Amino acid sequence: MGRLLPKIRPCVVALLLSVPACSPAPRPPAAPPHRLTQVSVIDALMVGRYDGVMPIGELLRHGDFGLGTLDHLDGELIVLDGKAYQVRGDGVVEDVPAGRSTPFAAVTTFAADGERDCPKADRLEELEARLNEALPQKNHFVAVRIDGRFDSLTMRSVPRQEPPYRPLDEVAKGQSVWTKADQEGTLVGLRSPAWAGGLNVPGYHWHFLSRDRRTGGHVLDCKVRDGRVRHDVCGEWSVLLEPAGAFDEADLVKDRSKELHRVESSRGDGKD
Repeated sequence: MGRLLPKIRPCVVALLLSVPACSPAPRPPAAPPHRLTQVSVIDALMVGRYDGVMPIGELLRHGDFGLGTLDHLDGELIVLDGKAYQVRGDGVVEDVPAGRSTPFAAVTTFAADGERDCPKADRLEELEARLNEALPQKNHFVAVRIDGRFDSLTMRSVPRQEPPYRPLDEVAKGQSVWTKADQEGTLVGLRSPAWAGGLNVPGYHWHFLSRDRRTGGHVLDCKVRDGRVRHDVCGEWSVLLEPAGAFDEADLVKDRSKELHRVESSRGDGKD
């Protein structure tokens, strides 16, 4: 893995520098199915690199399904059915213009490798355990889509940040958390292998978008009533890095797994 990123970096630099100043309207993904394309690495976000490095219009050429955040860490990013949505820090859902950008995201051209009924679950941990039983590809990235009905969902988002940026675990202390009952919509999920620590979020990472596109967020907990699960095993993984410069000054060596766990699972009330 240590030899992989340097090999792809020159291609990535060329890609990012070729993006026009005014992004075109979103086009159908040009990337083949079963390829996960990731912008930057999670530890770069952890240390406060929140400036966008890829326009959303370009991101949508790499996939029609995925998640991440927006420039200035401005809420939660959800990519579903080829459209990009923002869940702001106040919980409001908005369409994302093609010219907005992302500092961190992961998308794929979703092509289901399997489909099944979604198991009922009273907690998110229970749902993930049941999914792990059905999805044995522990060393692959797996995109997971669950269209269903939920008795409750506990979600969060974070407010827009301005320089000088604070580390993500500090920003997350001021996150907004809310619970919605009786929701119908889609869980957009990515399960990353354990070996991806520092590069992506090991285990499951979930965002939710309601069917009416009015409610969403980063999922902290949920109670599943029923639904359908589709999964896509990603056999290719492409990481697009920023051009050389300030990115190389970031400290990406420290183990930030504990801080990441707090950021991904904390409700902001001391309960992790």
